[in-house]
Amino acid sequence: MVGMPDEVVLMTLVGGVGTVLGPIAGAVIIVVLQNELADKVGSWVTVIMGAIFVVSVLAFRRGVIGEIAARFGGR
Repeated sequence: MVGMPDEVVLMTLVGGVGTVLGPIAGAVIIVVLQNELADKVGSWVTVIMGAIFVVSVLAFRRGVIGEIAARFGGR
């Protein structure tokens, strides 16, 4: 399932669009979450990933890496 176009967009937005490390970090976060949640919640993984997408777009407009960089004086 990894590598589907919607998952690639999710990975990029979670990590951060304007950074080099953002999409890499987003990919790691999403793949780890999918692997961990698949055993615990089964088919609800898609719903949870959708909720993560909404929260990341609303709360972290620059992505996780972008927010960390902005908070600690990065660009």
